Amino acid sequence: MPRPGAARLALAMLAMSLLFGARAAMAAPSPQFQLTGLSDSRLITNVGLSVPRIGFSCEASTAHIRRYLDAASEAAEEALQAYGYFNARIRPSIQRRAECRDPALDIDAGPVTTIESVSIDLPESIREIESVRKFVSERRPQEGSPLDQAAYDSLRDGVLSRVQKLGYLDARFTRRELVVDPATQSARIALALEAGSRYRFGEVVIEQSILEPELARRLTGVPPGAAYTSRDLLAMNRNLTGTEYFESVSVRPRLDQRENLEVPVEITTYRNPRTSYELRAGYATDVGPRVGAGVKRRYVNKRGHQWSARTQLSAIEQRLETSYTIPRAADPLRERYDIYARVTREDNNDIVTTAAASGVQWVRETDRWTRSLFTEYLLDRTRYGDDPPESNGFAIVGGRLGYQGLDDPLFPTEGVLFDVSLQGAAEPIASAASFVRGRAFAGGYLPVGKWIFAGRAEAGVIVTDQFDKMPRSLRFFTGGDRSVRGYEYESLSPRDEDGTLIGGKYLLAGSLEAMFPVVGDDWYLAAFVDSGNAYTDPEAELKTGAGVGVRWRSPVGIVRVDIAQPLDGSDGLPMLHLGLGAAF
Repeated sequence: MPRPGAARLALAMLAMSLLFGARAAMAAPSPQFQLTGLSDSRLITNVGLSVPRIGFSCEASTAHIRRYLDAASEAAEEALQAYGYFNARIRPSIQRRAECRDPALDIDAGPVTTIESVSIDLPESIREIESVRKFVSERRPQEGSPLDQAAYDSLRDGVLSRVQKLGYLDARFTRRELVVDPATQSARIALALEAGSRYRFGEVVIEQSILEPELARRLTGVPPGAAYTSRDLLAMNRNLTGTEYFESVSVRPRLDQRENLEVPVEITTYRNPRTSYELRAGYATDVGPRVGAGVKRRYVNKRGHQWSARTQLSAIEQRLETSYTIPRAADPLRERYDIYARVTREDNNDIVTTAAASGVQWVRETDRWTRSLFTEYLLDRTRYGDDPPESNGFAIVGGRLGYQGLDDPLFPTEGVLFDVSLQGAAEPIASAASFVRGRAFAGGYLPVGKWIFAGRAEAGVIVTDQFDKMPRSLRFFTGGDRSVRGYEYESLSPRDEDGTLIGGKYLLAGSLEAMFPVVGDDWYLAAFVDSGNAYTDPEAELKTGAGVGVRWRSPVGIVRVDIAQPLDGSDGLPMLHLGLGAAF
């Protein structure tokens, strides 16, 4: 049995031998592939990627190296032909370098093969498809141009792929030729497609248990018997996932079971929990700290009804609202009816308002557009300054049209949005006064280099002979974080003889802002100018504020910190504005 000291010595010697052996192996020369004669970077790259990897050492025999050169020459020839060089001269050799011999290829690419003729024969039904026509127009090789086999492959495979994705699942090429004549350095391309008949969607089977089968099918957004397309397959997945009923969705066409020009589809779903809860907290200079909570019943019954309730509390405003949503049976994906109620209390600028409303609305959402019609009954009790509170009721009808085209709702950098609403009441129909109220808002973001420019405009008007009876929530006020910075929240409006803000019949406001990144894509500096007012006298002047700020792209949205100075000639001090979320 060896002694412990001897064992340790043996282990040490073994470690040293392995270390020196590894260093020797690292220092030992190895063969390197040598390529000369080519000047075109595309050819150099393609040949270099195509030749086999060297798998022998410097001690390899001459016969071994020559076998490698034969394989490398064949690979190089194919790599050159891919770019139209069919008459290349390839000279293999063995180059001696220090203690090693390297395989080498000297290549004269020769003249490039050019395209003599191109024939692409598509059925009329396929030529009429815009996406296919545009693809062929952009990818069709030009006669007289150098042959590029990769471009030909892309054209051939791209046409077939697009046609099959549009439902021509049996489409095939009856002719697909690329004929090269090395003697004349010319090539002829000929493609002829037989499309066959177009398939339709067949039976759609949806594995789920929370909705009526017909409702679930309508939520796919694809009507029965519609033409089969891969785009509609993706739409089925997107539509079902976007309903909130399902956590995840898997859509699988059964191409192996297609018959009678119909493709059956199987959809597997995993439902969302029936109830969701949320807690919110935030801060804005306008209203100070605020907290909120919400609960949502994602599916009340198998007809897809939903219920939700939300509350939001701040020092200025307290709100509680609830709604019951019924999808429209004929088009549940895009249309719904909401039955809603809300109670609010607001105490700001010596105005205290308590209001309650309940009503019903129809909403239709398509792509980025939202349309709605509503009717509600509003009870409003408001006290202005030291005046006694006044209570009024209104039976209101109205409508809204909106468009949201921003690229990112949390941190928009490009796109536009607008919102137009019109509502009114008639005194003979359970209302304290007759009025018509209109409001329009438009905004947009434009990237220019690293700069992001933003602009918005807002206008409103109330037509009534009884403005003193108008509810406070429908009068116009402006000023604050999201309107005219440099002025306090809703501090711009007409005042009564006691100096109390009473709101205006008209609203006009606008803003221009420029942002520039200073730390990556998350921190921006901003400069802005805002102008606007709420007024009753058309001669009233607009109030303007300007300033600078910082924007941080946080995980939950944009954080805004602004310092704004009013420019009305007063001695007002700059105001600090804090907020979370895009300015509009």
